[in-house]
Amino acid sequence: MRKRDIDTPALLLDLDVAQENIAAMARYFAARSQKLRPHFKTPKTLEIARRQMAAGAIGITASKLGEAEVLARAGIGPILIANQIAGAQKIDRLFAIAQKVPVIATVESEFNMQELEAGAARAGRALDAIIEIDTGMNRCGTESPEETIELARRIGRGLINYRGVMGYEGHAVLIADRAKREQTARDALAILSRHVAALRAAGMTPEIVSAGGTGTFDIAGSWPDVTEVQAGSYVFMDGAYRHVRPDLGAPALSLLTTVISRRGDRAIIDAGMKSLTNEFGAPRGKDLAVKVERLSEEHGHLNAAGTEIGPGMKIEIVPSHGDTTINLHSEYYVVRGDEVIAIWPIEGARAYR
Repeated sequence: MRKRDIDTPALLLDLDVAQENIAAMARYFAARSQKLRPHFKTPKTLEIARRQMAAGAIGITASKLGEAEVLARAGIGPILIANQIAGAQKIDRLFAIAQKVPVIATVESEFNMQELEAGAARAGRALDAIIEIDTGMNRCGTESPEETIELARRIGRGLINYRGVMGYEGHAVLIADRAKREQTARDALAILSRHVAALRAAGMTPEIVSAGGTGTFDIAGSWPDVTEVQAGSYVFMDGAYRHVRPDLGAPALSLLTTVISRRGDRAIIDAGMKSLTNEFGAPRGKDLAVKVERLSEEHGHLNAAGTEIGPGMKIEIVPSHGDTTINLHSEYYVVRGDEVIAIWPIEGARAYR
């Protein structure tokens, strides 16, 4: 099968580009004390997770239990669940995952501890956990070193094993101005280090200090206190990250679409909000200088001025945000050049429970 034979809209994955992106990030961490624990929320497919592990990743990061269950069924781990899990039903699922592969949970409060300890009692087994520290995202995490120390001591009294801490400078990763991005990331990592220093002084030196994303992988990846980085988008390099970090890999992901109308300078493609997202800005053409200026349910609106785009043509669009676009699809058409060499299921798509 050739790319032109694929029905649209459809996700294309350039395997050679993805492999090079995986290899490039692996090379960066190979000789460092910091290691890579790539985030599954971007590729959502076991095929990529296996390649990342083979390239030297120390484990996989997941945001949701559904993602972790996909990994655990395939025997891929250890898994860091970089999110708080709440409710007895989910806690029991967490312990079921831990029966298959090693799992590290994330806590931020006494509420989490009570739920995890109750789950440990039901499961008859202990569980590892790290503490999330709020380093500027203003969503979850302890807010002072004293709170972190208190929670670390609390963890040590029960069936939950204290392993370390986590902070995520996600508010820095997509800042386009390099100097501002680096300063914002360093400010966040300095907060993380204050908590780490307090823990050391209290005799609870963290084994794990997890941080970082694709936009700040080299800042977190060279920070003295950090032991691992959770970068994920590097594997595909969507439009937003290509704008912020043009020094990183090429885009491996595109959406194949069909032009269904051309009226003057306006062209309409068959990809709308049900197959493409635009919360990080306008998706753009891969090989054509066009951008998707507006999305409705089933249609994408392009300014086609100066192009030969016409009805029936198939064009490739690079999503501005790969994670959410991928979540709308069930498979990748894996390509080398124009040839489709495989179809991979996106097992983690819509695994948001």
